[in-house]
Amino acid sequence: MENINRADAPKADNGGVLHLQLKQGDVPGYMILPGAPERTLKIASNWDDVKEVASNREYKTVTGKYKGMDIGVTSTGIGGPSSEICIHELNTLGVHTCVRVGTTGCLVPEFDLGDLIIPVAAVRKDGTSDAYIGPEYPAFGDPYLIMALIQACENLGFKYGIGLAYSASSFYIGQGRPLYEDGRQSYWPSFANNLLADLTTARVTNIEMEAAAQMVIGNLHGMRMGCILSVMSNRVLDRWGDNGGEEKCCLAGSEALRVLKEWDDAGKISFQAKMPKRG
Repeated sequence: MENINRADAPKADNGGVLHLQLKQGDVPGYMILPGAPERTLKIASNWDDVKEVASNREYKTVTGKYKGMDIGVTSTGIGGPSSEICIHELNTLGVHTCVRVGTTGCLVPEFDLGDLIIPVAAVRKDGTSDAYIGPEYPAFGDPYLIMALIQACENLGFKYGIGLAYSASSFYIGQGRPLYEDGRQSYWPSFANNLLADLTTARVTNIEMEAAAQMVIGNLHGMRMGCILSVMSNRVLDRWGDNGGEEKCCLAGSEALRVLKEWDDAGKISFQAKMPKRG
């Protein structure tokens, strides 16, 4: 029985971490985490010296330079389980700071399509974080990274706001979307009738699927985690569309990491959690 946990560090065929297929030195310490693999190239379109490093399953990794800074991006796929794999494997490679860049549905009329939301925290309905620690443990963004995201939006002139996200483990029922098959409504539990109204009463601004898992798991790994999201749908106004939000969100993520690294290099951040040496 003492050997039951020995299969704890599986490797890819290239000797790298199992799922990302990356090796030590392949990525810098500052990374952007979109969900969609195709979004990695949209993010990297703002960079110089772009290089695709690895691609396996939902995980595509690209590196480059943004305004002279070494930077990287790895897609996480949809939801908490694939995010957990990505964050853990990046952490073993020395990554210490990550920004989730993605899309979100909005529950308040103040944010319209294409606006940006920076969640300071998230309601933990992702499912994955429960495997790590009890529900009393909060999902929150690193305060310095949140300030860097705010500064990035100010620098770029983007409309943004602070929010409280709800991280769901489901896209349909778990976000109050009825299921229709052949014009008929199928399974519809009673709790779903009041889900959105209850969240609005609790002053939740938006719904997405990864932030809580990434914040909790990253924080427990000693990493700085943050999130910036473009409004893709407004559930109050019944509107859907990008309206330029994805492009703005991708650029804001890069600018925020540049701002934060500038603060790091200048010694402006006086308090740090226990974290690996930044490179």
